[in-house]
Amino acid sequence: MSILQSGITAPGTFAKPKKGAGHRIRVTIVAATALLTVASIAIYGSNYYLLPLSERPYSDKYAMLKPGGTIGLKLGILGTVLFFIIFLYALRKLIPWLNRLGTARQWMDFHVIAGVTAPIIIAFHASFKFRGIAGVAFWIMLAVALSGVIGRYLYAQIPRSLSAAELDLSELHAGEKALSDALLSQSIYSADRVNRALHVPSAEHIRRIGPLHAIAEMISLDVGLPFRIAALRRASCSFSAKVLTIGGLLSSGNAEVELVVRLVKQKASLSKRVVFLGQTQKVFHLWHVIHRPFSYAFVVLAVLHIAVVMGLGFVSMGFR
Repeated sequence: MSILQSGITAPGTFAKPKKGAGHRIRVTIVAATALLTVASIAIYGSNYYLLPLSERPYSDKYAMLKPGGTIGLKLGILGTVLFFIIFLYALRKLIPWLNRLGTARQWMDFHVIAGVTAPIIIAFHASFKFRGIAGVAFWIMLAVALSGVIGRYLYAQIPRSLSAAELDLSELHAGEKALSDALLSQSIYSADRVNRALHVPSAEHIRRIGPLHAIAEMISLDVGLPFRIAALRRASCSFSAKVLTIGGLLSSGNAEVELVVRLVKQKASLSKRVVFLGQTQKVFHLWHVIHRPFSYAFVVLAVLHIAVVMGLGFVSMGFR
């Protein structure tokens, strides 16, 4: 009996719920808006930002794009607002109505988008001149943004239920067993070939290596998974199908093969998270220790920068 005939599907606990579709649409819209905004500024101001500093005052766009210009100043305000929006992620725990607007994972998605967009907008605001307190604030903000992307990746590696509560090991092992049983029922690939696609190291090996080494190995597994999946598809494809699927990187169009592929992806992801769980939690806790002080330092420097600029009439701190 084939896996399709048996009616076996991936466990619902680990499938993406339909009710999350609205959130994914909102995230896509916000991310696309951020990307279009940055691209528009870059295209419009490219012939100004690429000029040497000594020639910029003679550009037709100088009055608009300099840090204190009509557009430059608005970019500074936008960048600062974006960065302060980032702090809503932490404030939601203190403000009940904010916490009701979404789960921690949903807040995290917007938190990361704002965190990545803010330093780019601030860089345009500063015309890529990073001097004085404003320069220090920018580099700290960039460090916060980069560490935020790393934190989002680590957060995603800690298995959670739909309510964002961390799942315990018994729930994780139950999910692994359900996926293993589903894969055992298929007859397209041998167990050895499926295991090569899964390619998850042993828990003992992960315990022996340090946390940072473990995270590097986890990233390597994520990067390699699409290529292992491609090898799995190629094993059941004709030559023409291999060409059409670009060596197995694209869907084969075979419903039964793609169901097995989907199960392998889910099993590889879940098994990886279970094996790396202890090391991931250690690094995630360490990340919190580093990320927060940088965030608070930026707030202090940003407030100081704004206060000085307003107090001196936009002639200091690189606003000339």
